[in-house]
Amino acid sequence: MLKNKNLLVAAIICLCLSSGNTAFGKDVGVVSSKIPDSNQAAVPGNKNAVANFEQGINLQTQGDLKGAEAAFRKAIQLEPKFVQAYIALGNTLDDQGKAQEAIAQYNKAISLDPKYPQAHFYLGNALYTQGKLEEAIAQYNTAISFDPKYAEAHYYLGNALYAQGKATEAVAEYTASIVFDPKNPAGYNALGNALYAQGQLEEAIAQYRKAISFDPKYADAHYNLASALYAQDKLTEAVAEYTQAIRLDPKHAQAYTGLGNAMDDQGKPKEAIAHYKKAISLVPNYAYAYYNLGITLGREQQLEEAVFNFKKARELFQAEENKEMVEQIDQLIQKINTRTN
Repeated sequence: MLKNKNLLVAAIICLCLSSGNTAFGKDVGVVSSKIPDSNQAAVPGNKNAVANFEQGINLQTQGDLKGAEAAFRKAIQLEPKFVQAYIALGNTLDDQGKAQEAIAQYNKAISLDPKYPQAHFYLGNALYTQGKLEEAIAQYNTAISFDPKYAEAHYYLGNALYAQGKATEAVAEYTASIVFDPKNPAGYNALGNALYAQGQLEEAIAQYRKAISFDPKYADAHYNLASALYAQDKLTEAVAEYTQAIRLDPKHAQAYTGLGNAMDDQGKPKEAIAHYKKAISLVPNYAYAYYNLGITLGREQQLEEAVFNFKKARELFQAEENKEMVEQIDQLIQKINTRTN
């Protein structure tokens, strides 16, 4: 019986925008009296509107989303053509889970300034979170057409392409994001994922190490590096990286599962079982953790408990409509039943 070794976080599980946004932030531009460049919307001369906008930014930074929303709405009331305020309001609404309202604000900004890259970028993000990948890609491409050096837009375009299974195109966009923002570890980590998906393990490892060089506390990069090393059967190095990922993020369930796999391969089933159970305690609906736990328990002749975990994994895989894994588990359970009857 084989464990599932494909534990690399898809688009890093953390390349979904909810966590991806933290890589670049939601900066809507510093308000200043300088003449804007061709890619920057003009700042209004209404000082009260600007003051409310700045207050909204401060409140948003402090986590007061309701207060920020009120401040941005006041800025717009005072200056109805304040493009940055519409974008900031959209970001605040998006952070509150009000995607449709956010999209309306981004579209308003675009109607006021169709060539403003950030409006298209954030609209793309909102569409992405709704699973509207083609529409999101169109907005990211529009943003890039107005600002070819827009690193964030290249990065998130890469995410959307990766989510569509277009790893080669994603590699190109992640590479562009690195060119324009060479010190951002998220770009290297994402590039590593896309290369990993193409089977280019050595190249992926190099990118993960680059990400870690810029951010040694980047837990997901350590985890992905461990997964790539594990895929090369470099178990000792993989264990070290999984362990580091867990040290940095004690709730990293995938890292516990990966560490369990590596321990099992090193002939340490008791440690493996403990790590799988820890992963399950952190993420109770983690199908692969139940599955891998069942594999190890079965090998250790703890058949009743193995079947219990296989059935739990089957239930979760069925809910995910993963027919391949459901069929595989059915075969395993049948083999165990044949042996015990």
